[in-house]
Amino acid sequence: MSSRGWFLGSEQTRGLQFGGAVQLLRLLDRLSVRTRWPARDVPLPIIHLRRPPGVGSPLEALTNRPLTARGRRVPYAHVDGVAVSERRLLDDVVGQLAGEVRGVPRLRFPHYALVVWLLDLTLPAGVEAEEEEREIAREFRQHLRRRVRVTAEGAQDFAQDFPWWIRLVIGLAPRIGLALMALVWRPATWVGEQALGGRSRHGLYRLARAVVKERLAERHADEVGDLLVKALLEDLRRSHRRWTWWGTGRRRTGNPWLLVDNATGPGRWLVDAVGRARSGVRSGQSWRANPLSRPDPLLVIAAAEEEEPPKVHAADALAGYHDWLRQLSRSENWVLALDTDATTPPPGIIGALSEHPDLRLRRAVAAPLVLVLLAAALVSVPFVNHARCDDWWSPAVRAPLQRVGDECIGVSADPLRHFVPESVPDDIRADLEGIYRLIVEENRKTESRPDAITIVFLSVLTPRTSNSFHALVEELRGVWVAQKTSDVPIRMLLANGGEGPGGRGLASGDLAADKIIELAARDRSVVAVTGLSISTDTAKSVVKRLGSNALPVIGTLTSADEMATINEYYYQIAPNNLREARVAAYYASTQLKTTDVAIFYSGDPADRYSQNLAEDARAAFAERGMTVSQYKSYRVANDDEGLAPSSLGQGACPAEPRPGYAVFYVGRSQNLAEFLRGMNSKCQGRTPPVIASDSSTRFILEGTMAQFPNVRLDYVSFASPAAWTDCAKVPFYKNYLDAFRKTCQSIGDGRSASAYDAMQVLAEGVRQVRRTDPGARVREGLLAGIGRIRPDNAIQGATGTIGFEASTRLPADKAVLVLQGNTDTTSTPRLLCGELPFREDLVVAPDTAGCPRDPR
Repeated sequence: MSSRGWFLGSEQTRGLQFGGAVQLLRLLDRLSVRTRWPARDVPLPIIHLRRPPGVGSPLEALTNRPLTARGRRVPYAHVDGVAVSERRLLDDVVGQLAGEVRGVPRLRFPHYALVVWLLDLTLPAGVEAEEEEREIAREFRQHLRRRVRVTAEGAQDFAQDFPWWIRLVIGLAPRIGLALMALVWRPATWVGEQALGGRSRHGLYRLARAVVKERLAERHADEVGDLLVKALLEDLRRSHRRWTWWGTGRRRTGNPWLLVDNATGPGRWLVDAVGRARSGVRSGQSWRANPLSRPDPLLVIAAAEEEEPPKVHAADALAGYHDWLRQLSRSENWVLALDTDATTPPPGIIGALSEHPDLRLRRAVAAPLVLVLLAAALVSVPFVNHARCDDWWSPAVRAPLQRVGDECIGVSADPLRHFVPESVPDDIRADLEGIYRLIVEENRKTESRPDAITIVFLSVLTPRTSNSFHALVEELRGVWVAQKTSDVPIRMLLANGGEGPGGRGLASGDLAADKIIELAARDRSVVAVTGLSISTDTAKSVVKRLGSNALPVIGTLTSADEMATINEYYYQIAPNNLREARVAAYYASTQLKTTDVAIFYSGDPADRYSQNLAEDARAAFAERGMTVSQYKSYRVANDDEGLAPSSLGQGACPAEPRPGYAVFYVGRSQNLAEFLRGMNSKCQGRTPPVIASDSSTRFILEGTMAQFPNVRLDYVSFASPAAWTDCAKVPFYKNYLDAFRKTCQSIGDGRSASAYDAMQVLAEGVRQVRRTDPGARVREGLLAGIGRIRPDNAIQGATGTIGFEASTRLPADKAVLVLQGNTDTTSTPRLLCGELPFREDLVVAPDTAGCPRDPR
């Protein structure tokens, strides 16, 4: 029976039969296996094995280790250091390393082959200077045709070391091929930058010409060998590189071996040249801080007869290696010398060698893993892109949108694609798509303007009800009119905060705010955010997030008292709840002669508007001497605590007629119809007058009052075209009516005017910044620019004069209307508190002498 594996028998391993041979094999096996992670690559030592004179070389036995490695062979070269010349020795090394290796492509040596061509380059005598490049190119073509090297498998063509496209171009057009190779081929660039004769010629052709003209190979023979060794090591680094996804270096899991026997003469020179080449690329103080500027993967093992034994014995090979590695950055000594003496084999060494396992390389899993990851990515891309509201095939990395439920949350420049859900009612779909198209078209006109600014409109762009979609269209129309008529070029982006469950609104506002912040970090033209037409906990959180990133926010219809106290980056167009409550109390006292009031509001804990307005109203009515006989909330969801709106409405009806009694409804408009039905079912024709808050405007505009002809419903409004005798003579409404072919009686809603005024405030803030410093960045100065809009230089807005108090950032004494809802969707003005601009004869102005004013 014959032994299988690396151990060939006691005769063939005679040079390894010394104490510490097993420890030496363990160290060599460890250094042969490449680490899985490139960052963990460490420099490899030159292991020098000393043997006493007359003792067999251990390299004969060690040759079988890489030859029988499990998984695939390790490339190796075994040469005799007693060679004819250094050049022949190097050619032998390259020829053996370039042999076929099972499982991985052959090693190629283009750097070495190119240097060999340079050193062998000659030109015919008498060549003119202008013909030198042609002759050099012709010589290169001939070199590729005739140059061979001898390997263990026979003659091997040197041309295999050059890419096919270089061989093709050189064969067809030598001069073009030479120029192209020197320009774009990395090995040619590397060779052209090498120093020979003390300096670099900075180019392959210049170096080739210098080699010929200055006879560099003859004059600097000591540098020629070092250049060949540097090229050899550079080829090995390139062939083993792992930073490219498809490079063959990821499949090379073993380091090649170079075994130099009789390391004297040329052999000793080769060992020293490898050390010099490695030190020549070193930079930094330590290989741990900078891994010696790309360590090469060649494991050099040399053996020579020497009388004086080194300090480290082979039995301590591993400890000696660690000591060598720690001292490498200071000593620059690449040789790890070990003592091996097989004169008298210690007992048991042959058995230990026979039982030592074969060299086993890890499997290369990078390529299969990449294919698996690629396949997984291709499968997952449609799902990932669906989750971020993008095309299923989109390769985009950034995700300005994210799907939450069936809503796309975030910022979009293409609202027609992202913010027109299937749930849009047919009667409003054309209007919604139409206003989106107008905004997108206006954006296209301003994209090329260097002075354009970007404003983000953040609101609920995917509501659940027809009522809410109509309100959204009105706001967007006001935004577009401001964009269209402004002398400041404005690009509008739309951001959706999501409706969320239960119709609460802005349920995903925090996520939308984060998307806006990400956009602003990339795009310096984004200067502010507007919208936020509801006062909720989420709206408050949005203002905090945007303000903490220095983005000013202008609310359109937000009115909760605490909104204006969040941070200095928030302003609003509407008055706060405190002013609304005082106007409502003044109206109830003076117009309705109310002495007893019942206040009903939303029990939704996230609805800061309703609860805050109810608290302000209770105080305001009490200040006017009225009794608050009821103060109750209704439940929003069926699983919440409290009464349903209909039950609360029944409780609002007094048992007996009560003169001076009125109801103040502070809830949301979507619950008002249910509340009134409950009242009618109990009151039986003696329904008390109802005053509703500003959130009930859409209830009137949708014509729901036709169901309650017996109810007197007065409501508070922040803006309405009904406040003007002829709204067509007001600049904003004239532009609005012309663009959308409406009449003053057919619009009724003031949301468009509020959105328009918010844009006017931002445009005036930009003008203030640019008046002060035309070259200033708008975003950084916008907050100060808005702060200059004071009551003494107020904006003549469509909702009233707008001048901000410095301490509150609220519009001072902002206009507040009280309107009586009619059954035909129109409203009749009953009270105006505050100032409307333009001609006085245009304003429907009931007596406002006693209207409350904001505290100073």
